[in-house]
Amino acid sequence: MRKISFFLSIFVLAVLLIACTSSSENKGNIDGKNDKDTGFEGITQQQCLESGGKWNECGSPCAGTNADVCIQVCRAQCECNNKEFTCPKGFKCRLSGKSANEIGVCIKG
Repeated sequence: MRKISFFLSIFVLAVLLIACTSSSENKGNIDGKNDKDTGFEGITQQQCLESGGKWNECGSPCAGTNADVCIQVCRAQCECNNKEFTCPKGFKCRLSGKSANEIGVCIKG
């Protein structure tokens, strides 16, 4: 019985070790890219600015979601409002519709 417990413990530790090493490989942004000029959804700062978007190095992950509560963390992203700020080609502006002056975020679409 002790041998089974010992081998089971070793197996569980091995699984945990493998899980920890694979999750630490993605140290970049959400898309897994480490380019400092690439933000949420893979939009680069240059793409955002050239399309008329507003680049924000420390944007809210909840922009355009209509969330009542939001995590307090920065995310580089291309912001939009479909008026003075627009998204690059192949992306659309995610807006909640709560406010006429709302700032949203560009997402694939």
